[in-house]
Amino acid sequence: MEPNEIVAAIMITFVVIYVLLEVVLNLNDINDDTSNRILLEWSQSRLFIIPFVLGAIGAHLFLGTKNSFFRPNNSLYAVLILLGIVIISIFVGRLKFPRTRTFLTIMLALGALYGHFFWSMNYAIPEGQ
Repeated sequence: MEPNEIVAAIMITFVVIYVLLEVVLNLNDINDDTSNRILLEWSQSRLFIIPFVLGAIGAHLFLGTKNSFFRPNNSLYAVLILLGIVIISIFVGRLKFPRTRTFLTIMLALGALYGHFFWSMNYAIPEGQ
């Protein structure tokens, strides 16, 4: 099996598991236990970094600049910086401050900017494609 096929199989497996989980959660008798509700509650308590990470991943996959000004010397740096931001935010998450939907929306937008400019997949795509 080629490396691309292995990665595709793993990603498809995760998507199938997630969809099955959502179906089970929507069909059970417990109200408000879907993954989006759980993620919102986690974001509003300690893990306010969740919207940032989701924005970064979304922009990394579906947006992305080709501007070489933002291109890191090594693409691993963008992932390590993201990991550092997550670790720092876990400690900051212990502080008490309001995590409103506006705040979480700003975090989502900042994550999207990070994913678009600093973690772009388009650096690997040759010009004209």
